[in-house]
Order: sequence, then structure tokens, then C-alpha cells
Amino acid sequence: MAGGVNGVGAGSGAQRKQSTNTEAQKQQAVQDAINASVARMKEDEGKTSYLGEGRIDKVKEKVAEEMETFMKENPNATPEEIKAKAEESASKNETNAGFEKMRDDNFFKKLMSRRKELIRDMWG
Repeated sequence: MAGGVNGVGAGSGAQRKQSTNTEAQKQQAVQDAINASVARMKEDEGKTSYLGEGRIDKVKEKVAEEMETFMKENPNATPEEIKAKAEESASKNETNAGFEKMRDDNFFKKLMSRRKELIRDMWG
């Protein structure tokens, strides 16, 4: 009998603790996904594929905004669902930032090539 009473009390206490930590767990899931994404992006530092601090900060901001919206629209989402959505958002925004960097790099490469061409034409 004593085991049954302890089981009942322990179960309700566990539920109370879970409901109070749910918001913190959700926020931690988002932060973990953002931190993992930033760590992946920083691995390329010093390489031509490195996005730079400005783009990394933009990715972090976009993921945080998207996750804030997701959590408002899905208040009953579990920390696991939130983590999955945050990882999806981070991956999407990393890819977009990579494409933007390639576009910008290509533009500046063409710009510098055209500049050299004009200088040769002007000065021989």
C-alpha cells in the first residue's frame, strides 16, 4: 500500500515539475539548435565558404524570429518538436545565407574583372 501512495504522489509531482519546466525546455531547444548551427558555420572560418559574422548574425536572428512565431502558433508543441523545427529553420537559413554569399562573391568577382578590363582599355 505504501508503494501505491508514493507512486501517486511522485506522479503528480513529476507532472507539476514538467509543466513548469516546459517553457524553459522549449527555449533551451531553440537555443541548442541555434548554437549548433552557429558552430557549424564557424567551422569554415578562414575558408572561402565562411559566411562572416554579419551573415551568421542574420541567420541567428531569422531562426529566433521564426521560432518565436512557431511557438506562438503552437503553444502545446513539445521540446522535441520545437527542436526539430528549429533545426529545420536553421538549416534553411544557413542555405539561404550560403546562396547569398555565393551571389555576392560572384558579383564582386565580375565587378573586379570588369574593372581590370576597363583599366587595360584606358591605359593599355
